[in-house]
Amino acid sequence: MKNKTKWVIWNFFLIDYKAMGEYLEKMAGKGWMLEKVGRSMAKFRAMEPQKLKFYVDVFKEGPLTPEKTEESEEYRKLCQESGWIFITSQDYLQFFYAYEDDEPVPIQTDEEIEQKMVELTLWKGVLRDIFILTLIAIFAFRSLFPVSDINFISFTGFTGTILFPALYILAAIPSAYGIIRIIKARRNIKRGLPIEKSTLKSARRRVMTASIPLWLIILFYILSFIGDALFKPNVVGAALLAPGIGFAIGGGIRYCIKKSKGRNKNGEIALYIVVIILVIIFVPMVTSSIREISKDMDSIDSIPEGYPVVTMEDILGKSEQGNLLNIKFDISMSPITPKYYNYWEEREISGVNKYMEIKYYKTINSYFAEIIFNGITNRLENGIKWRGRAILKKTVIIDDDMKNFWNADNMALTEEQNEIIIQKGNVVLHLSGDINFNDSQTRELMIEKFFSDL
Repeated sequence: MKNKTKWVIWNFFLIDYKAMGEYLEKMAGKGWMLEKVGRSMAKFRAMEPQKLKFYVDVFKEGPLTPEKTEESEEYRKLCQESGWIFITSQDYLQFFYAYEDDEPVPIQTDEEIEQKMVELTLWKGVLRDIFILTLIAIFAFRSLFPVSDINFISFTGFTGTILFPALYILAAIPSAYGIIRIIKARRNIKRGLPIEKSTLKSARRRVMTASIPLWLIILFYILSFIGDALFKPNVVGAALLAPGIGFAIGGGIRYCIKKSKGRNKNGEIALYIVVIILVIIFVPMVTSSIREISKDMDSIDSIPEGYPVVTMEDILGKSEQGNLLNIKFDISMSPITPKYYNYWEEREISGVNKYMEIKYYKTINSYFAEIIFNGITNRLENGIKWRGRAILKKTVIIDDDMKNFWNADNMALTEEQNEIIIQKGNVVLHLSGDINFNDSQTRELMIEKFFSDL
């Protein structure tokens, strides 16, 4: 019985540390004693059911501090002399218990002093979390918005576009709630009023309200990765490699810090420098690898059924088709764009290498097709951001004569006339390469192949 253990979900906001003690008392009454607390899980050991008193206190040493330092050991010794038995720690929180018949001295007897300790410790953690979340949000919003074709050609792109704002808000709720609680406690102290204490019931209700939608969104993200993996398992695997290694490095560093003997400022600084160097070297390398894998589309022997494609042989005719050098075909889909592909063909014709690229988008309605059309034209006009500068920018023109020639709802053409974007109904076609867009035969072939059912 004594060796039996179990893990339970530890779903408390950090600021609700008072409610944790109430929860631990109930668990002890059921025959479970706290052994270890993590960020989302807690480990309990089976024991004989008994009534115990629990105290959860805030101490200044946090997640990037060794578990045992001279200050923390002295602090725990004082608590033990006051009648409290130390169990474990989790970030800024220290967990103690005492037997029911004992009369331990309260660790904190002055609300104002306790509030100052909370502000000095938890306040820093709350601000740190908000800073990290905001930093992530800035990078994510810059990649997701404004909405373009990239957002709608994969499950993860669609999920991120639709659900990321909600994900950010839900992830920020604990930090925002912590700030509100600290401000209210400070105001009550100034007015001579007691500080509001969280009950177990209210703490659980808050966590459930925030965590259920959060886990549903995470589930949608997981399903999106699975959906994309059916089309691009290599790319999805490479994309998950970076955060996976990041979590492993972060968790390893935190473990090493916690298990180190005593505080070593020089060691911590050196560790931070190593992490920064790893990030500077490793992140660009992983990003570059993902891009290379994304570009490395599989060569094909035949076009999959159900995907309309015009080849260079169709345009040029057998007499001028030359020698085929390379064909690549990449497909994907999302709830908005049930059918998408990128077709690349390269041929040697009369000693000159020529190519043609087709990007085909078939959306669920014309509204999303127009968003994709605008996203492609905007990306061509803005180019690629590199070290604060825009490169590969192209001048896009709107030619009404060409629009009427192609019988399109929307049409854009690069000034060099080597790329054309056509939107008609719920279909968008992005053509580029060595194609004569003014040729009537080419136009008729394209319209018949891509727009005949509109």
